[in-house]
Amino acid sequence: MADRVDVYYSLQSDYCYFLLERLIWLHGQGVEVVMRPVLGGVLRIPDRFKYRDMLEQRYFETDTLRTAAFLGLPYAYPDPSPISFMSGSLWVAEQNQPLNERLSRLFVGSVREGKGLEFLDHVGRTLWDGSTPGWDKGDHLKNAMARAGLDIKEVLSENEWPATEKTLQENANDLLEAGHWGVPLMVVDGEPFFGQDRFDQVVWRLGLPGYIRRDA
Repeated sequence: MADRVDVYYSLQSDYCYFLLERLIWLHGQGVEVVMRPVLGGVLRIPDRFKYRDMLEQRYFETDTLRTAAFLGLPYAYPDPSPISFMSGSLWVAEQNQPLNERLSRLFVGSVREGKGLEFLDHVGRTLWDGSTPGWDKGDHLKNAMARAGLDIKEVLSENEWPATEKTLQENANDLLEAGHWGVPLMVVDGEPFFGQDRFDQVVWRLGLPGYIRRDA
C-alpha cells in the first residue's frame, strides 16, 4: 500500500479548495500528503485561458456552486480576488500581482515549515469559505497564520518572491512531468489523478477504506 500522495495545489483554484477537507482526512489516515504549490492557471499557463469565453465561464460558475453544495462546504469566490484581471475580461491584467505574490510566499513558506495543510486549513478557508470579505485587510492573514502555528512576519522574511517564484516554477515543471497541466493533481507512485472528483480513486489506489464526510 502506498503511503504518500503528492498534491499540486493552487490557492486560486475553487476545485483545490473543494479537495481540502478530504486531504486533511487523508493525512489523518496516516498518509503523507505532500503539498506542491503552483500558481493559478491564468498565470502559469495563460495561453490556455486566453480565449476562454463567457459560455464556459457561466458553466464554471454553475458547477462550482453546485459542487460546493454537494460537498457541504461553505463557499464564495475570494473578495478581493487574489489575481487581478483586466476590467470586463477573464484575461490577467498586465501588471504586478501583489496579492498573489504575498499569498504564494506564505503558502510556499508554510510548506517549507512542514505546515502546508495547516496553512490551507486556516488561510485557505479564510479565502474561500465566504466568512472573510476583505481578507487582505487588517489582521485577517496574520491571525489565520497564527491559528496554523505560523508567524506571518517570519514566513514572509524567509521567503522572498524570487525564491518563491523559483519553487513555483519547479513545481509547475514537475506537474507537467507528472502527466497533466491542471489542478488539483494528486500523484500516487507516479500515477496522476486530475480533479477533486478523482479523490475516491486515490483512496482506492492507496488501499484505504472509503472517505466518510463529517456531516454524512
